[in-house]
Formats: sequence, structure tokens, C-alpha cells
Amino acid sequence: MPRLTQQEIQNNVFKQAYDREVFRLAKYDFLVNTVKDKRLKKLFKIFSKTASSHIAELKQEMQKLDIK
Repeated sequence: MPRLTQQEIQNNVFKQAYDREVFRLAKYDFLVNTVKDKRLKKLFKIFSKTASSHIAELKQEMQKLDIK
């Protein structure tokens, strides 16, 4: 059974983190548009902005590490 290299593990971890943040962003955007309560809507908007920020950070780091 072949072993994964450090580079392959790193690539997989970054890709999984990116995918999870994209999913969170979609989920929070859906909730922002669905929820009627203003406080919850505001909270989900904050979560959405945070997920967007995480996605941008991950993209930047992935470019530095040449992960596609």
C-alpha cells in the first residue's frame, strides 16, 4: 500500500478546508435569505462574511503553495 507524501497530505488538507468553507458560505447565505428574525439574520451575515474571509485566505495560501 503506497504511502502519501507530505505534499499530498498538505494538498488534501487545504482542499478539504476550502470545500468546507465553501459549503459553510452557501449554508449561511441560504439562512440569511430564509430566516425572518433580524438578530439571526445579522448573525448569519457575520458568519457568511467570516466564511468568505476564510476562503480568501485559503485561496491565497494555496496559490503560494501551488495547490490547485
